[in-house]
Amino acid sequence: MAAASPSSDMFDEIVMAEDRFHGEGYQEGYAEGSHVGVAEGRRYGSLHGAKIGSEIGCYLGFALTWQRLLQKCTDEKN
Repeated sequence: MAAASPSSDMFDEIVMAEDRFHGEGYQEGYAEGSHVGVAEGRRYGSLHGAKIGSEIGCYLGFALTWQRLLQKCTDEKN
């Protein structure tokens, strides 16, 4: 029986290698995915924020232009 014990330990490592590597791979993948997800989220947020800011800036430009035009029209009538 003593001879069977060392051989079963060797096979146990081989059999359990899949579980061990699966766990290690999952942990590494999760860490890398979290890091990439944060970076990708920041990039997406920056681009989306720039699009919204550009559109709001366009509306602000129209509003200020109309405000100036309307102020000139009331000054001429007075």
